[in-house]
Amino acid sequence: MTPTRTLTLALLVLPSLALAQRTYIEVGSPNFQPLPIAVPPFAHETSAQAEAAELLQVLRSDLTLSGIFDLLDPKGFLADSGEGLTAPTIRFARWTDVGAEGLVKALVRKTSTEIGGEFHLFEVRAGREVLFQVHRGPASSVRQLAHRFANDVIQYYTREPGIFLTRILALKKTSRGREIVAYDVDGQRAEVLFRDSGIVLLPAWRPDGKAILFTSYRGGRPELWTLDLATRRQHRLLAVGDLITGGVYSPDGRKIAFTASQDGNSDVWVANADGSGARRVTTDSAIDGSPTWAPDAKRICFVSNRAGNPHLYVMNADGSDQRRLTFQGNYNQTPRWSPRGDLVAFTARDERKVFDVFTVSPETGKIQRVTQDQGRTNEQPTWAPNGRLLAFTSDREGRPQLVVSSPTGDRQTVVTREESEISTPEWGPLGR
Repeated sequence: MTPTRTLTLALLVLPSLALAQRTYIEVGSPNFQPLPIAVPPFAHETSAQAEAAELLQVLRSDLTLSGIFDLLDPKGFLADSGEGLTAPTIRFARWTDVGAEGLVKALVRKTSTEIGGEFHLFEVRAGREVLFQVHRGPASSVRQLAHRFANDVIQYYTREPGIFLTRILALKKTSRGREIVAYDVDGQRAEVLFRDSGIVLLPAWRPDGKAILFTSYRGGRPELWTLDLATRRQHRLLAVGDLITGGVYSPDGRKIAFTASQDGNSDVWVANADGSGARRVTTDSAIDGSPTWAPDAKRICFVSNRAGNPHLYVMNADGSDQRRLTFQGNYNQTPRWSPRGDLVAFTARDERKVFDVFTVSPETGKIQRVTQDQGRTNEQPTWAPNGRLLAFTSDREGRPQLVVSSPTGDRQTVVTREESEISTPEWGPLGR
């Protein structure tokens, strides 16, 4: 099968290559295949050997996680290890012989306070350099430099922003209570943002990445609270009825949707982002909850057992035009609408009491399986901000950990190895 890579006349990053053929990867096309790319060990100053090795490892991990590239095994490389960093000094035929279509090279430098890298991307068939970037940062920012160039490479090939400077929230249960933790996309650089000895549930990003919405019992009942990430101050945002939980911001940041129980009936509610103007948008006597917004903020997908078992439903954001979306399975929950608008990811339980991740088209209702026979519990999916990747938790290796996956499930990677179980991941916005 021939990989789908559209050749187009386009302005390249390098000024000397003003107009030339450029390889585009059409991710999600029917004939898509990952592009074979070679990332040999980086050149480095003597003092930067360890940093160069870490940069290489993180960049290779990012490109692999993206699902866009086929990282070639360095053991098969034929080129001289001392090969240069400019096109005239590279024997591209050696890279063609190992099947490479892209080639990444870098020179890493270090001072007492700063780390820097000169990053080069080459198209092997054309024998030319197509991207050159210099990234610098504090000595402790090695991982961020690698993430930045991974984003550069993805942007070049796909014309879409990379997601490797985003972070994934998750809850971690410890002996001291619960923590809201932010991870890099590859599961590293865990940062505890909030710790509470009581019950904390369902953290959700504000779209600008500056605050987190979560459910807390600190007031004696479930309420919605916010955490300002700059000051780490918590603020009670909203309390409705007997309990309120599962708050999520609309993509434009103007509204929040949540589940509230009043007079013993659980429904989906919508309020302004500051907590004002709360109103119920479902009124069925069944249990309605777990709302998720469409990317245009005009529709909401939610869970209801009004037909007997929990299934997914879709409605307009004002509660009108409610319709059932899923008809397969007997226990469907935790929907999350893709930022691309084309799919809703959700968790479903089968007759064996095993939980797996699925996707469904909000327009046609067509369901596709993401996980199968990979532990007993794969659940709580969340989308990358470009809609090209999913994250969810899985117990396939024991206690639940974070997994990053393609939407089809053909590529899945367990990215955390925490001693505590992880739950309810939430992928953050671009720029955070």
